[in-house]
Amino acid sequence: MADLWLPLVVLTIVAMAFVLVPVWRYRVREAESGVTQRATRNRDIFMQRQAELEREVGEGTIAADDHQRMLAELQRAFMLDMEVLQQEQDKPAASVIPLRWLPILLALAIPVGALLLYRSQGSAADLALPALLEKVGSAADEQAQTAALTELADFLEARLQRRPDDLQTGYMLGTLYLGIDRYAEATAVFEKMVAEMEATPDKATVLGQLAQARYLAAEQSITPEVKDAMEQALALNPNEQAVMSLYAIDAFLQQDFASALQYWRRQLSDLTPGSRDAEQLRQRISMVEASLPADQLAAVQGSTITVTIDVSPLLAAKVTPDMRLFIFARNPAMPMPIVAQNVPVPSFPFTITLDNSMSMTGMQLESVPELVIGARLSASGNAVGQSGDLETLSAPFTLADQSEPLTLTIDSIVP
Repeated sequence: MADLWLPLVVLTIVAMAFVLVPVWRYRVREAESGVTQRATRNRDIFMQRQAELEREVGEGTIAADDHQRMLAELQRAFMLDMEVLQQEQDKPAASVIPLRWLPILLALAIPVGALLLYRSQGSAADLALPALLEKVGSAADEQAQTAALTELADFLEARLQRRPDDLQTGYMLGTLYLGIDRYAEATAVFEKMVAEMEATPDKATVLGQLAQARYLAAEQSITPEVKDAMEQALALNPNEQAVMSLYAIDAFLQQDFASALQYWRRQLSDLTPGSRDAEQLRQRISMVEASLPADQLAAVQGSTITVTIDVSPLLAAKVTPDMRLFIFARNPAMPMPIVAQNVPVPSFPFTITLDNSMSMTGMQLESVPELVIGARLSASGNAVGQSGDLETLSAPFTLADQSEPLTLTIDSIVP
């Protein structure tokens, strides 16, 4: 920070010099030229009046004695005026110097005032955040890290008080409170955020954190308050990560491994394939599956549908590597998929097996009388179809009649 202030001070002084030096010189010249102009004007008036007196005495308008008296008075008045002007020129401090300092004082007041305003109303305090984060990361032991995290929490709390509508700071503070086991404070922060947010996916994320804070504050119990936050989050995002994790952990602690697997798989379907979080969750699922008897594992998986997907040669040139392939099964009468999966653009033909572990809503494939299978290549990566996407949709069928793998060809463009 000190390295920043020195160049700023130097630049400020240089900038002030460009303004103040010309102003100073102008003020001095203006003061000197003002006295000179008045002296010249007085001299001209004196010479003009003297000439008039000479003309009047020559014409006989005034007597010689009156001429001498009037000329003496004129000379005395002229000398008095010139003495006053000389005194003004010799003593500029009484009038010129104070005016010279006025621009300097104003120029100094601007950076000082700006600095004070920045410290009181600006983000000067936020400059300490990188140092606090570095302090947390460099903590040598658990005690030092706890102290650093507490200091960081105090900093974020002060920043949130200055800017109550800063949702990012609120979210950071709430999650930090969770990390240092201050569940009541985390709950208060998230409750305040939820009350001020619109119904968006971001609000679902905050609601998920609120449910987690209430769950931990209730000694890992799904109370009515926890349930309320979870349901609000799922209404905005059916696969909200924190809510799926809470349901899965609660089921696992109750040794309901089938339900835990179902929630973890729903959570996995919303993660980026290949990411660290996705791989860790996949390993957890594999460990639990390996511990289940074959009959329980089959019951968890339930019905399956194998689908082979290809792209029409007429649309093959429109397929780009940055697209995402969405595969889903749904009730023909409902727009919401029952199960869904998305992958990067694969090599075609591509085969995938859909099962209940990919459920989007907790419904099972066998819970509806008919199904349709859809496949869509999305240029935007959005699960909702948009103009320009490539897609196909199967005819309705029943699970009992679909014993063979289903084959689909992507052959149409979303208008």
